[in-house]
Amino acid sequence: MADDLKINKTVLQVFKILDAINNATNPVGVSELTRMTALPKTTVFRLLSTLEYLDAVEANSLHQYKIGTKILAYAKSVDHQNSLVKVAKPYMKQFAAATHENINIGILYENQVLYLDSEEGEQFNLQVNLFPVAPLYCSSMGKIFLSAFTSAELAHYLDQTELHMRTVNTLVTPDQLKQAVTKVATEHLAYDNEEYEYGLTCIAVPIYQQGKLIASASVSGPTSRLKVRGWSYIKQSIIDFGETINNLL
Repeated sequence: MADDLKINKTVLQVFKILDAINNATNPVGVSELTRMTALPKTTVFRLLSTLEYLDAVEANSLHQYKIGTKILAYAKSVDHQNSLVKVAKPYMKQFAAATHENINIGILYENQVLYLDSEEGEQFNLQVNLFPVAPLYCSSMGKIFLSAFTSAELAHYLDQTELHMRTVNTLVTPDQLKQAVTKVATEHLAYDNEEYEYGLTCIAVPIYQQGKLIASASVSGPTSRLKVRGWSYIKQSIIDFGETINNLL
């Protein structure tokens, strides 16, 4: 199975070392890690040097290793994301029950929207195409994140990203996207008007903690159904949801 997946052996070795350090009660040295991982001592030493350089592990004066600040920062980030979902989940359920539409929460991850959680209102087939990630330029939550980019960050994003036309509504020129993002920054509201997929409309709002943008929430559904339910009602519902979560964080 591992051969079929083309597993990288070096990555596996790195995680063997990290697992061994994490499972140890006290900091451990190279010899002990060699015994625990069954890896060659030269390999353990070489990988530890790189991990230490990256702050993934830390060594004491006896050259014994413990988990470093980089890994702890990742753990803190996971806890933070889980806390966000825990706070938001009851209100997501209320939103879906009241509007009968889907609500999603996502974060910015490597210039994409990473969906953390969703709550389903009425099922629609288009939803399966949304998860687990979406481009920034043609998603409502993505535009929320782009609106917080500095001019330099936005320019870099545009230089590195092909604005692929997914539908006839997709914004595919830098000027179009810049204008849309500027409007989002002013209104704190973003739209995906069938830009990601035909028949799908999304409206997103920012989620802040202590004044910092940490996530976004969106309502998504078939364009025709959202129109019947009323744009003003749907828009105000997601705005109210965002304000509620922002007041709780």
